[in-house]
Amino acid sequence: MINFNKITILVASVILLCLEISSNESFDYSSRDDVKEYIEEISNKHGFESNKLLKLLGSAVYQEKVVRIMNRQPEGTMTWSRYKEMMVSDSRISAGKEFIKLHKEDLNKAEDLYGVPAEIIASIIGIETRYGRITGNIRVLDSLMTLSFNYPRRSKFFKIQLEEFLLLSREEGFDPESLEGSIAGAMGYGQFMPDSYRKYAVDFDSDGVRDILTNPVDAIGSVANFLSKKGGWKPNTPIAIEARSVSNQTTFKSQFKPYMTLIELNKIGLEPKEKISGNLKFVPISLELDEGYEHWLGFENYYSLSRYNRSKLYVMAVIEFSRSLSIYL
Repeated sequence: MINFNKITILVASVILLCLEISSNESFDYSSRDDVKEYIEEISNKHGFESNKLLKLLGSAVYQEKVVRIMNRQPEGTMTWSRYKEMMVSDSRISAGKEFIKLHKEDLNKAEDLYGVPAEIIASIIGIETRYGRITGNIRVLDSLMTLSFNYPRRSKFFKIQLEEFLLLSREEGFDPESLEGSIAGAMGYGQFMPDSYRKYAVDFDSDGVRDILTNPVDAIGSVANFLSKKGGWKPNTPIAIEARSVSNQTTFKSQFKPYMTLIELNKIGLEPKEKISGNLKFVPISLELDEGYEHWLGFENYYSLSRYNRSKLYVMAVIEFSRSLSIYL
């Protein structure tokens, strides 16, 4: 008599084994045609030895949690109330106070040189890594390979970052197999992506090395340089001011680049809580609370901060945190 239960179990086992083999092959990067094509392209472009590059990229390990976490970023799932509570906590403010105490001279020097307020610089480093305490524990190579070849939604962007990472490692003498960072491959105190490291990291303490991985002074100068050059920071101009709703409308077009004037603001039922000087343009900001909404108007420097992280919750957290830190400067 045929034992159908045993046959069913056997067939299921074979299927699972085949799936596992197929899955493992898809994560064996050295055997994938798309990886080989990528290696050939950047080897020809930058003079890498293709065999060595195949060995390096083939050593990368697929990180399932990288994809999982990338799809569940807190900026897309939290209310402003919860996000602010997490990012602008008493413990983070206390850590910021200590960081400023240690590096007040460097922060003020960066402000004088780049025009970016010292409290903004300190705020970003605090929010990104709690002042170097949490810089990420995933190999950058693993993160960037996973996102380049197993995350179709943004694979183009991360292939560029992988290319930049390889160039950065060659230029700075880094061991690409040992560097660790965030799930997205960001590194150091300020969580710079590889292209930002190459373009905007500076040797702020003049020791001959631009080290934002372990050197907080270089990180301070580099964050300020990033906001100045890429962000287009405008010294001595506002970042954002609160607004009140005078209509039933609760949300507004979400973007970062200022486009609206005071006359247009009246039409959508918002009014500023402070006087807006000159002809400054701004963008309306709606922040969902646990109950209701909070409204702000963001100016050019709000847009500048968004070049660091394109999340209005992130930008507003930087602003709120910087206000808490300003009393220590």
